[in-house]
Amino acid sequence: MKFFLAMALLFTGACHGDAFLTQNKLYIDDDSFKVNMQGDEFYIHVGDNVWLQTHTVHRDASGLFAYESELITSEAGFGKKMEYEKKWKCPYCFKLWPMKKPCGNSECPSKF
Repeated sequence: MKFFLAMALLFTGACHGDAFLTQNKLYIDDDSFKVNMQGDEFYIHVGDNVWLQTHTVHRDASGLFAYESELITSEAGFGKKMEYEKKWKCPYCFKLWPMKKPCGNSECPSKF
């Protein structure tokens, strides 16, 4: 039963191009990975135009991954726990912005 569940998770992540979490590793599919060439930032697509950020990427026999502990986090507010800092990608200029913030590119026609 565990084998079938593991295979379902594996193929679900691969079919949709989204990253998937195994233990404390977030495995990265080629389609769900973006590199910021101007800095040491890597972005991992987790679905629905939501991206997580890390500064380190590793490789093992299964492929590329980031440790869950190395994902960038932000505090949700006073007394609330830390959560992963999520970003969205503008469909016009393709830059990443914090969730619930509009595109900050002055040359972009985006109204998101």
